[in-house]
Amino acid sequence: MSGRPPRLSPPRLAIGLLLPWLAYLITRSLIGSSVGALAITDALPASWLLVVGIARRRIEPVAVLSTATVFIALTAYAITGGDPMGIKLRRGAATGAIGVAALTSVALGRPLLLLVAQNAVKLNPDPELAARLAGPARRRLLRNLTAIIGTTFAIDGASQIVLALTVPTTSFVADSTGARIAVLGAGAVITFQYLRSQKCRLDRPPRRTVQSERDQ
Repeated sequence: MSGRPPRLSPPRLAIGLLLPWLAYLITRSLIGSSVGALAITDALPASWLLVVGIARRRIEPVAVLSTATVFIALTAYAITGGDPMGIKLRRGAATGAIGVAALTSVALGRPLLLLVAQNAVKLNPDPELAARLAGPARRRLLRNLTAIIGTTFAIDGASQIVLALTVPTTSFVADSTGARIAVLGAGAVITFQYLRSQKCRLDRPPRRTVQSERDQ
């Protein structure tokens, strides 16, 4: 079993962003409550991630974070007597926390993606992949990718929080989904372009120096 994550293609990203919005619209039409629909469409995916993790005996940190933020949001909703602000802020809190964690890891010199890759090699020993991770070029690649993804998630989190504080609940999901598509879409394009440029650079054979030519 490979420890490498699946490729995140543009169609898969679009589906992942649009499905919650469509689920919200359907749920709201069935129960007649914007707040209830928002709570349900946030709680179900988080619960599903946790159940799948328990069934596979491998709970991912993202599932724990998602479930924890949903629980906190629903608790705040109950304590405040039905104020939906906690549920709305939950969307920005999740991605914002991941973005801040990624950027902090880069600042501390321990990029999250590098740590994840090293942990994957420990769980599924791969000498070739381990040798690649030891190279400075690959480590720099993972550091820069962590910075790009961290910045994208931090901007997404900030934009979601601003929308939660300024947009009515009835239009929040549509507006926040549009903002998320714009931010994550831009981040995906930047990530793709960076990976493309780095692949060409890594695949390029090293240039021979004048001294090496003379030695031959």
